Amino acid sequence: MSRRGLRRWSLLSAALAFVLTGPAYAATPPPAAAAVVVEGRTETYRETQPVAPGVELSTVELYGPDGATGEPGWLQTYQMSVDLKAGVQIGRLFPGQVAARRPLLDMAREAGAIAATNADYFDIAASGAPWGVAVQDGELLQSPLPNTKATQTNQTAVMFSEDQIGAIGEIVFEGTVKLPGGTVPLDALNKAELLKDQIGMFTPVWGTYCRCHPVRGVARTIEVVVRDGVVTEVLDVPREGAITEGAFVLVGREAGADALSSLRVGDPVSVDYAVRAPGDMKVKAAVSGRQLIVADGKPLQLPPENNTPEPRTAVGFSADGTKMWLVAVDGRQPEFSRGVGLDELAEMMVKLGAHTALNLDGGGSTTLVVREPGQQQVDLVNRPSDAAGTRPVPTGLAMFLPKGSGKAKGFWVSTATERDRFPGPEAAASWRTERVFPGLTRRLTAAAYDETYGPADKPRNVRPQWRAGNGRVGRVDRDGVFRALASGETTVTAKHGKAAGDIGLTVLGPLARLETGTRRINLLTKDAQGTFEVNGADAAGYAAPIDPADVRLTYDKAALDVTPTGDGAFTVTAKAAEGEHVVTVTAGGVRTELVVGIGTSQDVVDTFDDTSNWDFWSLRATGTASSTPDGHAGNGLKLDYDFTQSTETRGVGIWPSANLLPVAGQPTAFKLWVRSEGHDQRTRLEVVDRNGTLHTIEPAFITEPGWQQITYDVPDGMAYPVSLRRIFFNEINPDARYTGTLVLDELTAVAAG
Repeated sequence: MSRRGLRRWSLLSAALAFVLTGPAYAATPPPAAAAVVVEGRTETYRETQPVAPGVELSTVELYGPDGATGEPGWLQTYQMSVDLKAGVQIGRLFPGQVAARRPLLDMAREAGAIAATNADYFDIAASGAPWGVAVQDGELLQSPLPNTKATQTNQTAVMFSEDQIGAIGEIVFEGTVKLPGGTVPLDALNKAELLKDQIGMFTPVWGTYCRCHPVRGVARTIEVVVRDGVVTEVLDVPREGAITEGAFVLVGREAGADALSSLRVGDPVSVDYAVRAPGDMKVKAAVSGRQLIVADGKPLQLPPENNTPEPRTAVGFSADGTKMWLVAVDGRQPEFSRGVGLDELAEMMVKLGAHTALNLDGGGSTTLVVREPGQQQVDLVNRPSDAAGTRPVPTGLAMFLPKGSGKAKGFWVSTATERDRFPGPEAAASWRTERVFPGLTRRLTAAAYDETYGPADKPRNVRPQWRAGNGRVGRVDRDGVFRALASGETTVTAKHGKAAGDIGLTVLGPLARLETGTRRINLLTKDAQGTFEVNGADAAGYAAPIDPADVRLTYDKAALDVTPTGDGAFTVTAKAAEGEHVVTVTAGGVRTELVVGIGTSQDVVDTFDDTSNWDFWSLRATGTASSTPDGHAGNGLKLDYDFTQSTETRGVGIWPSANLLPVAGQPTAFKLWVRSEGHDQRTRLEVVDRNGTLHTIEPAFITEPGWQQITYDVPDGMAYPVSLRRIFFNEINPDARYTGTLVLDELTAVAAG
């Protein structure tokens, strides 16, 4: 199958490109005859690829006003359409225990999925268990509800029947416990919360997390262990630890505890439970979400608090349940994608064709993984917003296919240079790797795929034949290296036997300037490494990455070592212990320079001898900030706090009285002396760059008592100068409730060179 028929582009007009803010090279694709307008946003880029028979993924970039705020900005969306009758099987991912979390990518690879997205909201600050229902391969692992902690969540779930029909509706749990003296209701199965007077059941699949968590703060509780239908233990306080196979545990509170209180070791106890789905559907897989956003083909209007721009995940179905749409939207990355509110997300689902749609967990949980044609396993597609990387989650929706024949049906042709830019503190639009400048090259690869779009076997000595459609625009050699000759468009085809695939390439105007992504790299010590990219732009501002093969580097080889990474970037390694060095970058007769600083210097930002320029900050806590003579060297700043007032995440810290504290130079790190009492607390420091973007630096948890110097490493490529916004400490363990004191002293900024 030809790739030309599978991948499509929609490009922004030159007129719009002229008025966009920010660097022209990062935001202006070549002009097209007409722009596509989607609900006030203009579609600037679209790429569509097959995932499996009946499954396609479109990566769509938009620019324009936010649907709720009206503020213009970039939006990156990933839209997957799935024909549920084309052979793909839908299943649920989970880490093997209800009260556990793992990165979606790891779970999908282990399960052999061809695509997956995150699903349910979950008990993020404690057990990690999903808030909603869990049906895995036809087995109920977790009942829907009760739930008060995840607001606006009800029994609405996304479910799939044994014959692969999808639906959104309410799954109802019904259960009973048979005791020697009669029958009482069973209210929940493997849930992270029990409501007043309820009884919950826990099975081995729950895991080891403390069963006291669902009844935290309740005065009257009970735990009953039942093995082979007979009570073996009765305890007043539920506990943690694994439940043995063949056993289950009943946990009751208030009236529920009273109902179980007469049980003694040796008493017979049995349970009976089931779920009911709409239309008596035989559910093979089910997960929950939160708000219903589309009903009867119409978008639902939600309260204003649901319409802040955020990363989002959603699932929707056609009226007959035979077609599904999965959508992930990146957010909280202003230069790349701001995110959307639920009203705009609902409009998006309706435009795709959804008759019903459900909002799934978003924010830092939004994750989409997909197998590219010809590849063995899935890779991350979107850019999760969590600073720490991909967030571990407890569940996901996944797609599976039987293994294919392995016989080549086609080639998936792509560029060796990856589309994702080298990550820095500000995510930028993906590289337009299908573009190249006259006189320069683009290395292409061809992955053979079979009828499932999975990897196809081919003899090692067999290589596809390459051909360029328009020899005036460029030529391609036998190794798949395209050399651009003149501005224009062409198609490059890879073929072997009946298997073929192609890619469209655009040759821009002559190269006019070069950029290295960042103009400076700071390497603090000998052998430290940094990474930079090389991209270019023509006179009109249209940009493309430069293949490393076309780049000539001049630098002091005694002080530095610079090597290609293999995916379009370069790694620079410090061989000297200190100094400032220049890397001269040349391509296509154009030159630029990159400065590499090695070594460090430290400047004091604040000694905390005077604390009047700092204000106290707290989250779900009370306390004070004051001066103390017991600093690390002289006076320090003392934080007294009370973390007993909540079981949710609590915090204490300081911020400048003037809101922001400017920091001179280009610090690569901040260091702070902290005296702790040994509580397991997460520490964070926030800086605002010259563009007004907030960056949160999270080095580690403070676990040891006494004085320690904490290092907050500034992300590479920071837009200097920066200002300090806040320093704070969090307690995220709901079981940890205490009062305490922290002392801060001598905040310094570390600079390279």
